[in-house]
Amino acid sequence: MNFLARVIRFLSGRSRLWLSIVLLGLIPWLGASAAPTEPRTALVIGNGAYGDAPLRNPVNDARDMAAKLRELGFQVIERFDADRQTLRQALREFEQQLRQKRGIGLFYYAGHGVQLKGQNYLIPVGVDIRQEFEIPDEGVDADAVLRAMESAGNGLNIVILDACRNNPFARSLGNRGLARMDGPAGTFIAYATAPGAISKDGTGRNSPYTQNLLAAMSIPGLSLEQVFKQVLVGVERETSGSQIPWVASSLRGEFYFLPPTPANAPAPSSSPAALPAPPPAGEPPPAAGGEPTAPLEPDLVTARDAGFSISRREISLEAYRRFAEASGRAAPEPEPGAGPNSPVRVTWREAMDYAAWLARQSGHGYRLPTEAEWEYAARAGLGVHDPSGQNREWTCSEYRAAYEGQERRCASRPPEAVAIRGGNWRAGADPLSDDLGFRLAREP
Repeated sequence: MNFLARVIRFLSGRSRLWLSIVLLGLIPWLGASAAPTEPRTALVIGNGAYGDAPLRNPVNDARDMAAKLRELGFQVIERFDADRQTLRQALREFEQQLRQKRGIGLFYYAGHGVQLKGQNYLIPVGVDIRQEFEIPDEGVDADAVLRAMESAGNGLNIVILDACRNNPFARSLGNRGLARMDGPAGTFIAYATAPGAISKDGTGRNSPYTQNLLAAMSIPGLSLEQVFKQVLVGVERETSGSQIPWVASSLRGEFYFLPPTPANAPAPSSSPAALPAPPPAGEPPPAAGGEPTAPLEPDLVTARDAGFSISRREISLEAYRRFAEASGRAAPEPEPGAGPNSPVRVTWREAMDYAAWLARQSGHGYRLPTEAEWEYAARAGLGVHDPSGQNREWTCSEYRAAYEGQERRCASRPPEAVAIRGGNWRAGADPLSDDLGFRLAREP
């Protein structure tokens, strides 16, 4: 499999995509244990930009969940700060993919949700709800998720609702918390808290529920029920018993995010993505043989007036290698003459996944810089390494020929063209291109 990954990475973006499609059909014969045997499809939604009751963490939660699910073999559809039309279209796309692939379906939602007369509604961004009778028209019926999965006819469905966040939705419409839902046979429904109760948004990067869920999903050999038992224990402990997760299950068999380790294989750590604890006084941790390794987090320079920090240099081959080893993916082969500190060259999705992984490891809000942040750093003389050079670097912004505000924000879904920077110039690139470097931005 490592050889195939190297071949695929060597090719250009679009050629690599077509070769990947062909090779995916060969994987079951090349090594059944290398990847899940059943197709895995997920829809991940994170809504936080509500006008009346904004939430801090759902988009972080959804980004991190999408990255984790990709590590676990899921094909992921993701939407952030989705309005009603976007949410419904995503649900339609999800049902179509499930119908084609079958296998395992997973729906994850972080954001506001309300209960009205025993019915649950997910609240899109941009709604204008002033009275309870408007909720069914403005919200999205949570049962529509179950109906879509049932319509697809796949064998096992997982629904995860990290909803009812602790900033009550506008003017306390609807009832407190969500009502219990019953899905068809083969459905597992997980709630961040008990029916009728409120969950916490959290003070760090993630909600307590999603933080514990991400950790439990990384442990090999835990069945689905065991994963959520771990989550219950962790959330109950962290919230001093004020939030107790809940599940409703009609599963026929077992499901593992990570299957049990074979008896003849070396036992992994309890969290394969875990890294050694940071050393004291800012000293780098020792590597094998006693030699210090490079710090995990990049060297940053702060744009104090703009409210962000940006890494002085591009992410190195060595830094990305540590991420690749932790997440079980192939690291890119270095170019001739490149050393461990040379910039890594990856696709836009790989750069985004690295940023989400580093955010989970460090507890800081790492991401790719927006196009506007990159330009600010280059023009403001912040000491960013080679700010006027010709290296092509990813941003998180969608590319358009004219500035229309997209340059100041991260794209909410994979765009057709991503804005790239090189000092003071800008251009667009195919997200599948794998010959671009990247640096990271960090929010305070």
